Amino acid sequence: MDLTDKKILVTGGAGFIGSYTVNALIERGARVVVVDNLSTGRRENINPSATFYDMNIADNNIRNVFDNERPEIVYHFAFNVLVPNSVKDPLIDMDSIAGSINILKNSKDLGVKKFIFASSGFVYGNTLNLPTKEDEPIDPVSPYVVAKNTVENYVKFFYKAYKLNYVILRYATVYGAGQTMGAMSDYIRKLSMGDQAEIWGDGSKTRDYLYIDDVVSANLKILDLEESLINSIYNVGTGKETTLNELYFKIADCIGKDAMPKYREDREGELMRFCLDCSKIKKVLNWEPEYDLNKGLRGRLNIEGLI
Repeated sequence: MDLTDKKILVTGGAGFIGSYTVNALIERGARVVVVDNLSTGRRENINPSATFYDMNIADNNIRNVFDNERPEIVYHFAFNVLVPNSVKDPLIDMDSIAGSINILKNSKDLGVKKFIFASSGFVYGNTLNLPTKEDEPIDPVSPYVVAKNTVENYVKFFYKAYKLNYVILRYATVYGAGQTMGAMSDYIRKLSMGDQAEIWGDGSKTRDYLYIDDVVSANLKILDLEESLINSIYNVGTGKETTLNELYFKIADCIGKDAMPKYREDREGELMRFCLDCSKIKKVLNWEPEYDLNKGLRGRLNIEGLI
């Protein structure tokens, strides 16, 4: 799709995935509007060419943003990403749900042509079917999963009731330079400082690690979907499992540190194995990741000046 002068609104555009996507959209000529309350996003991530609104997505004044900017496309990234916190206090995710409905309602009212929701492959929970396809049942293993699935259902409702076209992207575990949250970032931060990080459980849990450049590629390619292929769900991942132990030792080896992680008793609401089947998006868009974990990890550490 030619994005020249297209008005695109990005919620959570000061966050990790959101800011990378904003940069790519602007590079392709789009006029981008960012809405972010900077609770986990960072002001320095905001592209200076974007129009920025410091605002919670649940704020009623979001209507003024839509009235003033009139976006054709909405990317919705803004969401609580602190999964362990939501397990301790499930009410944390209520703001994400209410805010998502607010964005959907305004998108419908102002005639947005396509709504793209950043969901998560975590919604499959502790399924035994790996790599996991899009038709796998949802497993409410954590409040975060419940919240993501709730918003997915609202997205589908707004299509059924109001014909608001959508695409739902279920991401694997995304990583890359500049990321500050998540296990990988914690491992890198601690090891680079000469300390050892904590691993919850025995380190045998697996994740499907997806480099940020591949995520952005999928985020933009999805705009080229034929009309008959939108209003659907697509996994975005690598289809490969890596244990937390393997990740930790890779990082330590790359930056020349000894690996002696501090193992802690596992937490509630954890996924034991995680790996996505992405044959659907590959078939319809010829998308597949260009980075394996070794290449992506070294790329991140190099950009961050650690190797």
